[in-house]
Amino acid sequence: MVLGEPTLLLFLRKFKFIQILSLFVFLSLVVIGTTTSFSHSLISNKSTTITIEKGQSLNTVLRQLSVTSGEEFLLKAYLYTSGIDFIQAGHYELVDKTWRQFFADISNGSIKQYKFKIQEGSNLFELKKLIQSSNLNFDCPKFSCLDPGLAFHEGTLMPDTYFYKHNSPVSTILLHSQAAFIDYSQSIWKLKTSLNPLKTLDDAIILASIVEKEAGNDDEKSIIAGVFLNRLNLKMRLQADPTIIYGLLPNFNGNITKKNLKDPSNKYNTYQISGLPPTPISIVSKSSLEAVILGEPNEYLYFVAKGDGTHYFSRNYAEHLQAVRKYQLNKAL
Repeated sequence: MVLGEPTLLLFLRKFKFIQILSLFVFLSLVVIGTTTSFSHSLISNKSTTITIEKGQSLNTVLRQLSVTSGEEFLLKAYLYTSGIDFIQAGHYELVDKTWRQFFADISNGSIKQYKFKIQEGSNLFELKKLIQSSNLNFDCPKFSCLDPGLAFHEGTLMPDTYFYKHNSPVSTILLHSQAAFIDYSQSIWKLKTSLNPLKTLDDAIILASIVEKEAGNDDEKSIIAGVFLNRLNLKMRLQADPTIIYGLLPNFNGNITKKNLKDPSNKYNTYQISGLPPTPISIVSKSSLEAVILGEPNEYLYFVAKGDGTHYFSRNYAEHLQAVRKYQLNKAL
């Protein structure tokens, strides 16, 4: 059978169409495969994070990430095939992220979160440095955002780990922390026994901050609190080294001298002043606060560090001197 010229032309046209269609399908599969493969590759960028501003285009984002023109084509092809056409403003993580994960993040608004830990035993000088080195917006200079009705700001924050987004106001964390601490301290204060000599919650917080700095472990906090409560009961000076150090901040050089011990101008020098210092000297944990408020005076008047995180407790000065010679002087020699 011989094909006529019109029939032959029709056949050739169909054959050419099938060739073109096959080539198109083949190229499409190659592009899809290449883009899918590239979407699983890690983002190679020196930056660890990226901030996408409101209204910013995808082209601008890709320029921030320094992609090549070839990579940009593949990424846009991937976005087209995956149906992602919306990006949300925010601060995003880049470390160990694939392009696929990154695009999912900016599409879903999975913004990077940071951790901020308010540590028991630290003070506001240290907290300020921590805030300044964080990604928080320090909108609370001199901690002025804290409750102005309190007698002091030091020692009124609840130690905990707080999570936040890039450039979040630190005032939000601080106010939440302070509210939690005040609520808890007031609830514990209601449980104080009649044998406890403390007169006010402020006094309890101040003493708890001293216990926080003196105790090497939670197990000894109640005993150390009892020593100080005993001293307050007997109107003895507390003679706590951490209070002297706090009075020398932020310029303390690491050594307490005899001059420091005898300095009456340091209002935190509990070797010279009677009773409690004017404010707390650190951020207070729940366990220290409980040890002070729920505790009572005990039989001890002195304690000395043994060098292993624990203390030796003495009932009188003679016993204390023996302990000092054993655990401090001999160690120094």
